[in-house]
Amino acid sequence: MKLIRLLMVVAFLGLGATVAFADGVPTDPILLTKGCGRAGQPACDAYLITSPMETIGVVLTLDTTEGDPFFGDAIASFVNISGSTLDGNFTISFVVPDGLSFQGCVEPSDSVTPLFNCTGGGSPGSPITGGGTATYNLNGASICSVDIDDLSGGEGIPPTYSSDSDSDDDCQAAFTLALQPVAGEKLPQTISGTFASIPEPSSGVLLLFGMAGCLLALKGLRTNLA
Repeated sequence: MKLIRLLMVVAFLGLGATVAFADGVPTDPILLTKGCGRAGQPACDAYLITSPMETIGVVLTLDTTEGDPFFGDAIASFVNISGSTLDGNFTISFVVPDGLSFQGCVEPSDSVTPLFNCTGGGSPGSPITGGGTATYNLNGASICSVDIDDLSGGEGIPPTYSSDSDSDDDCQAAFTLALQPVAGEKLPQTISGTFASIPEPSSGVLLLFGMAGCLLALKGLRTNLA
């Protein structure tokens, strides 16, 4: 009888330890990139990229609508309205919240084709945990500039980008970044990050030359006025 009681106590303690361990296991998100707004793609409420060189503070929001493609993921979308095609690099950085463990990018597979090549943000073997900085590098996709007629929304409302079947919808002007939990864990309602658009070196040089030309023109104009 004593042996049975002892075994019951050991089993109970083991169950309690298992539950406690499960509660303490961090959520392990990985990053997926997908196109949006283009013909045949879902509409997206998007942050505006207004310049080839731009840094934006963003908030990825948990999608809680069952049936959505990103249900259970924390997402943010972006649309290019800079007037230039963006062929360079993008980065998205997070200071990892407590309780999360960032494990890199979603790998291409038969069922998933990410829009961008994605590196960084930790890995399953070397995750980035609470308090660390997880930076993802994105490249390999050309992002055209959107026709302003495809945007809707007003002041205080995130603009929505969706296809209206005109010529600009044949190129990719918008995309979604989604943090996906690895094993179905629940993510927090919001995750803050910093998004940056970084042109390729040749584009950056051209941009600097253009700015220098503008400064020289302004200087000449001031001289003539004097």
